[in-house]
Amino acid sequence: MPSVQRDGLAGTNQHAGHLLESAAQLKNKAKSKVKDILNTPNSQVDGHGSIDNEDDIFADAAFDPARVIDKTSPQSKTSARDTISNGIKDAKYLATHPRRVMRGKATRKAAATIGNAQHSPLTTDRDRELLEAHHALDNAISRTTSIQEEEDCEESIDEVEDAHGRIRKVEDQRESLQTAWILRRHVSRVRVVRPIPRPEKSQFTTESRFEWERYVGHLALYYTRGFTAPYIDDFESPPFDLEDVARIVERIAITSAPWQAFLLSIREVYMWKDPKRTGRWLALFLVLWYTQHIMAFFYFHIIYSTVRNKFRPSSVQTVRDNVTRAIDRKARVQAWGDLIQRHGKDDWLEPLLNEVGPIIQMQLGDVADLLEVMVNFHRHEKPRLTMASVFLFSCCLAVSLFADMAFCVKLIWFIIGAGFFVTYPIATNFPKYRLVVSHFRWMFWDIPTHAELAILRLQEKAVVRDADLSEFEWQKDEDERANHSDSGEDEELPHWSESHSFNVFDKADGRGRLFVGRTGLALHTKTMKRSWPFAELHEMRKLDGMESNRTLKNLKKLHSRSSSAMQIIFLHDELEILLHPADRDRVFNLILAWSAHKWQSLQMERQNSDRGNLDRAIKRIFY
Repeated sequence: MPSVQRDGLAGTNQHAGHLLESAAQLKNKAKSKVKDILNTPNSQVDGHGSIDNEDDIFADAAFDPARVIDKTSPQSKTSARDTISNGIKDAKYLATHPRRVMRGKATRKAAATIGNAQHSPLTTDRDRELLEAHHALDNAISRTTSIQEEEDCEESIDEVEDAHGRIRKVEDQRESLQTAWILRRHVSRVRVVRPIPRPEKSQFTTESRFEWERYVGHLALYYTRGFTAPYIDDFESPPFDLEDVARIVERIAITSAPWQAFLLSIREVYMWKDPKRTGRWLALFLVLWYTQHIMAFFYFHIIYSTVRNKFRPSSVQTVRDNVTRAIDRKARVQAWGDLIQRHGKDDWLEPLLNEVGPIIQMQLGDVADLLEVMVNFHRHEKPRLTMASVFLFSCCLAVSLFADMAFCVKLIWFIIGAGFFVTYPIATNFPKYRLVVSHFRWMFWDIPTHAELAILRLQEKAVVRDADLSEFEWQKDEDERANHSDSGEDEELPHWSESHSFNVFDKADGRGRLFVGRTGLALHTKTMKRSWPFAELHEMRKLDGMESNRTLKNLKKLHSRSSSAMQIIFLHDELEILLHPADRDRVFNLILAWSAHKWQSLQMERQNSDRGNLDRAIKRIFY
């Protein structure tokens, strides 16, 4: 049955996406025809000549970006008749699933908008042209070395020169395309760099005093005008504009591509993907740590990599690796552009979020927990634990004051190295134990987060008030009270000193009453009665109502307009019930308060649905 639903859902999404693509194809075809009609005589009217005319300055894309950038990407060869037929065929899916179509359109539009930040002219086809040119050069050189006759050798030399010319032409074209794209997309205002005039004292004299600090500053700018003038902006603070922010994000994403690959390489080192490589780095670190030349190695690496890039450029190999990763779907992408080339401009966003999203979500959750721990540390929520952390910091202060500074620096680098080669690999490869090996958590060990502190306070209130939490019980309306009195279920309360009952719908046994007492909880339905002591509790979850596919069917059985799902997991059993949202919070808090267990607050484990994480998130926004 799940496979049938999955196939139906996939078919629906495919038809909906096909409908949108068909409409887009018709629109693009109409646009291209209109552009062809309007732009055909442009070369004759403007007098620029043909694109192939090398004497025409506008033949270079750098001077005429519109000729290259405005060209739309090739569409699939589908006739207008087939497109209209497919559109009519899939129209019923648009009417049946409007929200699904809108979600898919929003996802693809967002991906296309962000994907335009990639150098659109420098696609995989352009990279292949460069690789083919270098391949032709290698073949020409190999044939030249194997030829012995003089006439054939001259022909081979000419072939090598032609191959060199082809490479220069392709590289010039790539440079022109990049120049055109940058000027077209990111440059909208320019200003001539003028020399800074010498400041006059009268400009800085006011009625009260002479502003000598401003005068000295402008005088320093005047004497350094040769190299400071281009770096003086036009205004103090630019006005906020979303379009400008989007362009800045585009620039960062493009420029950081080498850094993205570098960081992924560093990640492979500390994750011990290649033990031999990581072992070499560990040995190098230990030698540098012992000789106290770690920072010197950083400076040496910067100089060495820069000089090596000058005499041994690796641009061709880099392009070859990028093309290989874009084609091979099993290879791990090393930059944002590789992901766009692999999945397309419209469909790269969801794979990125599915791969990087869980890591970012986990790291953000840990950062939030750490900030809450630091706040509770300063507030002395746990005085004994706060004093233990203060004692640790006092020891660090004593070492920094009385020990040799070289020893302190060496100790800091030792902690960093231990984190890089030992604790952080454990945290990355085994995320369940990341907090156990966290250096930051060691400094604030056992100090609770806000969630853990709230649970402790709830348990303290239950003890202080002798569990007098009668206000937790939901006030039922008169119809529900009549139904309860007729059913006679209240006469069969558990033999506990105090308990509270709630209307629930069990996934297995149907409608019933849930009783929460001081020592455990029980569920009474028409078919059976079950009870569990608090000692058997293992986990509780507040389930998202949208993930419960039985919610609408159970609303009428709860006599409520809204409902929420809750899952209680025991050591040897499991209970999943549907109840009023307010009742769910009451049951949840009562169990936390009366169970007397030490609870751990965890992130919710969402199950991956057939639509993917991004589509589920958009669905929550729409609902």
